[in-house]
Amino acid sequence: MAEKRPPALSTSPLIRKVTVKLPSVLKSSLPSRILADGYNMRQKSKWVVEAINSLLAKEGWEGALLSELVVKPDTQDVFSIPNELVLKINHEAHRVGLTNPSLNANQSTIIRAAINRRLLGFFQLTNSDADN
Repeated sequence: MAEKRPPALSTSPLIRKVTVKLPSVLKSSLPSRILADGYNMRQKSKWVVEAINSLLAKEGWEGALLSELVVKPDTQDVFSIPNELVLKINHEAHRVGLTNPSLNANQSTIIRAAINRRLLGFFQLTNSDADN
């Protein structure tokens, strides 16, 4: 007799789980900052999405990737990011890779740079964040 399993959880095609490589120091400091900013841990991905939108909205944001060249990620974290933003990140990574390949632009470096910039205080809520 076949084992009866519960139905699979449905996931929204509008949201993607993205794994990001992080240094353990950054990962461990993230919860306290998220809470200090008035979010709860269920809103961790919202905090990260706002950080990404803020970074990508700035002219010359690619300079933030310079600091990521020396980062040695030794752990990872998973964030739920709207598919539209994932596509934008990938597009920007491709664009930066063509114009300045030495920056090693990819999903993880862009998201990690956004998180670092928000932790350092280089953050502005964008219109798309305010709508959510």
